[in-house]
Amino acid sequence: MIIDHKSPDYHDLKLKLQEIVSIGKISSIEMICEYTGTDEDSTRELLEDLVGDGIINGSFSDDGTRFFLSEVKVSDAPVLMKHHEDLEIRNVNTKAAKIVSLIGVTMVAVGWIFQGLTSIHQGMENAGVALFMIGLLVMTAGCIQFSRYNPPEKLR
Repeated sequence: MIIDHKSPDYHDLKLKLQEIVSIGKISSIEMICEYTGTDEDSTRELLEDLVGDGIINGSFSDDGTRFFLSEVKVSDAPVLMKHHEDLEIRNVNTKAAKIVSLIGVTMVAVGWIFQGLTSIHQGMENAGVALFMIGLLVMTAGCIQFSRYNPPEKLR
């Protein structure tokens, strides 16, 4: 397409090009050419005219395939601090969880001993198995309680 600088279409084309670049934020010369219906050289020439007139501020990339606006907008999003000074790692008392776990281990040991005393009385085996199983549950509960109190310090 041949551009005549004195034709009314030239001013409409410059206005359309300005809208595409500044409002549409399109930087690819190829895409701009598709929207305007001009070839790449004419589009570059029009963009240089717009920059020369001071209508838009920008520059071409080194290979000339993109036009970047120079206007920098500051985001309205809040800025987050990298280091939060008000956050702290609290030390938790794990004494109760350790005691529960030790009681569970003790119950497992006593239940195991009761299982061996079947020669004294036949009901000792049943009591030993019950105490052993309950001890396993108590020990597991203590271990779970302990693991929730002390999370690992360095998570990846």
